[in-house]
Amino acid sequence: MATAATCQAGARLDELRVRLDKAGFTALLLTSPAGCRYVRGSAPGLADGTAVLLTTDGTVASATGDLTAAVTAALSAAGVRAGVVGSETDVPWEVLEQVSNAGVQLRPAADLVFAELASCEPGELPAFAAAADLASVGYTAVMDHLHVGMDVRELSGNVDRSIRRAGGLLGWYDPYGASGAAGSDLVTVRGHDPGTARLTAATPVRYVLHPLLDGAAGYAAATAVLSKADGPLRAAGDACAAATAALLAALRPGAPLRDGCAAFDREAGEHLATCRIVALRDGGASLPLLPDSTVIAQPGMVLGVRTEVVSPGRRSVELAETVVVTASGADPQARTPLRLVELY
Repeated sequence: MATAATCQAGARLDELRVRLDKAGFTALLLTSPAGCRYVRGSAPGLADGTAVLLTTDGTVASATGDLTAAVTAALSAAGVRAGVVGSETDVPWEVLEQVSNAGVQLRPAADLVFAELASCEPGELPAFAAAADLASVGYTAVMDHLHVGMDVRELSGNVDRSIRRAGGLLGWYDPYGASGAAGSDLVTVRGHDPGTARLTAATPVRYVLHPLLDGAAGYAAATAVLSKADGPLRAAGDACAAATAALLAALRPGAPLRDGCAAFDREAGEHLATCRIVALRDGGASLPLLPDSTVIAQPGMVLGVRTEVVSPGRRSVELAETVVVTASGADPQARTPLRLVELY
């Protein structure tokens, strides 16, 4: 017997196929983890697909291995030999050449995929709020125990125990800014001494919390320094807090989502700063919203917002939050402090 979740996923895919057809696409090529997971919700056997293809007639095909070979194999398996295929990401020229030789044209469909992954039905929203609450639990588990000399593995263990005790059974891999990070599947931590794995007084501890609860992704990030922040680091923290607030204020129904990034950039001013807006559907983060995106904010969208401002000396302040777009604007779900925390 089909479950309510399975029926809901099937209905979403039916709607997506209608939108593909209206946009003039024969099929949709998905190669990001979030995009593939979205389709795999109604086809669990495609769990390891490097490339997943969804056609407007309802065919779903998947292939593994090298991206070029996987895309070609998925097209062949789905019987797509001509027409325009929407791609959620920019693909290497080798893939474009191979697909073109097969008589298929690839066209960008990033906005269509992002809007699909971000938009949720009212009945789905409580699950995201609960998952964001788990991120808040993780924040408390970090802040209650931070101290100079702490082994970063102990920190991730504290988070792991606290979140699992609160009901989180799995996490998801956060692909953005994970280089040089340590942690578990529920938290990614940076700022430790790479030689000893211990926290220091002057280096900011930056961590991203990414639990799962019943398939819904929680998302939050915070930065703490285990001493009184010096002038440059405090300035970076203040700039990140103000720019993040400006981003959230710009996420209003009817306005392009890219307005949030533009507001962040304006407020950050001369600071070296970056921000990302991602969709948090189907157990993880989508590819970030593109700078030229035309996706419009709509009530019911669930977004992950992640920001960073760099301070001199290879230090930086990172913040993130799960937000739901409502009729009155962005509603933070994790409600972790969006500022640099000084512990001394």
